[in-house]
Amino acid sequence: MHQLICRGAAGSIPGVSPVLAPLLIARGADTPDKAHAFLHPAKAQLHDPLHMQGMDSACALLRAAIARHAPIVVYGDYDCDGVCACAILLEALQKAGGQARAYIPSRHSEGYGVNEEAVRRLSQKGGVLVTVDCGITSTEEVRLAREMGMQVIVTDHHTMQEELPLADVTLHPAAGSYENPQLCGAGVAFKLACALLGGVSDELLELSALATIADMVPLLGENRAIAALGLRHMAHTARPGLRELMHIAGMTEGEPVSGIQCGFLLAPRINACGRMDTADIALEMLTTRDPARAKALAEQADRLNAHRKNTEQRILDEALEQVQTMDLCSGRAIVVQGQGWESGVVGLVAGRIAERYGYPTVALSQQDNVCVGSARSASGVDLYQALHDCAELFVRFGGHKQAAGLTIEAQHVPAFRERFSAAVAAQLNGRIPMPQTLYDAELTLPDITVPFIEELHCLEPFGMGNPAPVYLLRGADVVSARAVGTDSAHLKLTLSQGGALLNGIAFQMGARAGVLSGPSDLAVTPVLNAFRGRVSAECRVEAVGRSGACFAQAPDEESIALLQEFSRICRINISYPPCGDIQPEALELSAQGTLLLCRTAETANRMAARYPQLDFVRGEGSDPRAYSAVWLCNALCCRGPYARVILCDGLTSVQELMQLHTLYPHAQLLAAPLTQALRERWQALDFAIDDMRALYRALRAGQTADLCQPRIAAMAQVLESMRLVALSPALHLLPPVKCDAASDPLYQLIHRQTAK
Repeated sequence: MHQLICRGAAGSIPGVSPVLAPLLIARGADTPDKAHAFLHPAKAQLHDPLHMQGMDSACALLRAAIARHAPIVVYGDYDCDGVCACAILLEALQKAGGQARAYIPSRHSEGYGVNEEAVRRLSQKGGVLVTVDCGITSTEEVRLAREMGMQVIVTDHHTMQEELPLADVTLHPAAGSYENPQLCGAGVAFKLACALLGGVSDELLELSALATIADMVPLLGENRAIAALGLRHMAHTARPGLRELMHIAGMTEGEPVSGIQCGFLLAPRINACGRMDTADIALEMLTTRDPARAKALAEQADRLNAHRKNTEQRILDEALEQVQTMDLCSGRAIVVQGQGWESGVVGLVAGRIAERYGYPTVALSQQDNVCVGSARSASGVDLYQALHDCAELFVRFGGHKQAAGLTIEAQHVPAFRERFSAAVAAQLNGRIPMPQTLYDAELTLPDITVPFIEELHCLEPFGMGNPAPVYLLRGADVVSARAVGTDSAHLKLTLSQGGALLNGIAFQMGARAGVLSGPSDLAVTPVLNAFRGRVSAECRVEAVGRSGACFAQAPDEESIALLQEFSRICRINISYPPCGDIQPEALELSAQGTLLLCRTAETANRMAARYPQLDFVRGEGSDPRAYSAVWLCNALCCRGPYARVILCDGLTSVQELMQLHTLYPHAQLLAAPLTQALRERWQALDFAIDDMRALYRALRAGQTADLCQPRIAAMAQVLESMRLVALSPALHLLPPVKCDAASDPLYQLIHRQTAK
């Protein structure tokens, strides 16, 4: 189940294309001057750094320290933003003549932010401590540094708490009246560098651009100018480490660099250094002028990123196993916890889970009695506020609306799970959390052309606040949908609408193969596909909303699936309350809690047509959120904590009811009258005992049996039930025993309906 929400706006702007105007209006560029500024980023759009509160004082303090040759330590963070901030300020100080060095704490042994032990070591030489991308919550550590003789400048962009550190100077874009309160950490460091050097350095601008995109601050206003101008310069960067990193990521030197390349190719390799080893690797890679050293460091970053991917997948698999046991029908947040999980990747794991399930997620790595974790938001929840509501449970925490980090004693985790879920529920105010996709406007398939997509590229670079345009195709016809890729994880589509026919790709939607069909609401990103010199328009499907479902009709397979089910349940003998009666077409369904169990594609398609807003699923699998769904079931299993299970093809037997009570002990079980479709599948299994004896004689004579035919499969299954044959690994005879087919539980269950 997926929400498609319009984030777009309507209207026009004089002198602006009707394709771009609504997109620009939605991004706040709603006048000709604002639109021109958005479409033509320039250095003039960079604000005067001296407008930032405390900037004069910070520059004066640093210039005085440089004049007296005092040592200056730039104290950073281990992510891409923190590393770039370190590199920016380190190089600026060195250009200004300062005796500067960088210190980035270990994610694994020190954790995020300024720590006491590091302060004691660094203070032995006195001088100045300048934090970048951290420090705004380090009240005690800043106090200690000043007590030990250091001057302290805090530069940060994370959410300010009520009690601020008593530093000599604090630079924060949200303090005072600076025009852009949403700079990233490297952005703040860049403004300090500009003020200190008296101008804009292109070499420092490219690092600020990389961090601005990687840290997911809004790419609007000054941030957009920083990103666009920095990327423009990055295509011809003089930094050997950045050139090598771009080369190893498959980018071509001299070609334009996109925001997507920064966010998905460069930043993950920089982040991997701090996640899997030490961020000093990334810092040296970005600042070295030795080409050979740069190449070695870029290769090391690439290896660490490959290791990060493998580690992340392993931990994600373990975390998802925990999620499958949760009741997210009543809970409103996810907290997963693992002993010894790599702390460097738990944030990525939290992000993957939050994106998949639409629930705010915290992933905790436990070492001894302490858990260190990362949190990611979803469904519009203010994550920082939700964590703040649990603040007394933490050793420390910090972050912003979308992402946060925390440290908590293991004994407080159970209480935190409950408190965090309650805090999220209070914000949701009755809404059901679910994955969301925002789209800008509606269009039809004929609108998606190469010139149309090329015009959209004027909005680059894309990122937070200026995402790649997404459009809603309402009622587009899914002509075909087949699974492709490793483990059939993705979906290759052919779409048709208004006489146009386009290809599409839907990543991580392979499970919809054979189900998604016909008129569907699709959120798509128009993309260009260049193949053998030919450029064509395609659609990247971001999400599926209301859609048609076409469960493939396979009567013989459904009969055999029913037979296998009878074989599994025929010997169950437990007493349970009877099943209630219902007409499923008359239901008013909410988004969560009801499972429409269908045994035949005919009935499943009828339910899908009646309830197109529901998920359509088939086979095994589970959903701890218990989103209401139409389920084409070939084998009973527990799909989640459903409050109501409705047998839309009817109840076959008391044994089936018993099995359902076991699988869904807290659910209300209801059944429709037996459908004609199921009667026909059941009837296909009917046979006479004499026919079964004839089959047995044929088998003993060495003949084969076609077990794909329901009737023959049913006779063979009863022969196995009577221990006359075995069907695995292949059909073979067992020693003859005396038995009575009429008293066999499987024979009785098969013939219970057909005997009527």
